[in-house]
Amino acid sequence: MNSLIKVNVLSMIRMNGLILPGMVKRGRGVIINIGSLASIVPCPLAAVYGATKAFVDKLSQTLEMEYSKDGIIVQAVNPGYVLSNMTPHLERSSLFAPTAEQFVRSALSTVNVVSRTTGYLPHDISVCVVDCMRAVSERFTAWATIKMMERTRDKVLKKSKTK
Repeated sequence: MNSLIKVNVLSMIRMNGLILPGMVKRGRGVIINIGSLASIVPCPLAAVYGATKAFVDKLSQTLEMEYSKDGIIVQAVNPGYVLSNMTPHLERSSLFAPTAEQFVRSALSTVNVVSRTTGYLPHDISVCVVDCMRAVSERFTAWATIKMMERTRDKVLKKSKTK
């Protein structure tokens, strides 16, 4: 838990604090903070992770408001699954789990267009689906989300045992 807070909260505060003064002095700059879809949709079995990523999202939104007058763009990118070392349960890319290269190309096209994004259209669709499910039944959404997270956890644990 402490490592999540150090990586996702404290490092964000420190890095933004280091680079913002120079950007203000130059009158321009771009900050892209990486959050997670877990900051937008419920994330059972990973509550602290989701909460730290919600911090990234909120900090980014607030910094964008504070520093846009100084010519600084601050964007929060909140992706879903991307095929990488951080997603060992994924065996290959798919529509909802792009390669890192596909994701980066998509996310970079949103800079200076929106200040808050998932960075990838299919991830936006995922958010809409969850929002619609929640509007119909919070209880069902919670059940379905927990089941999905349990399957993900089981895949990760199974894969880690085979190594």
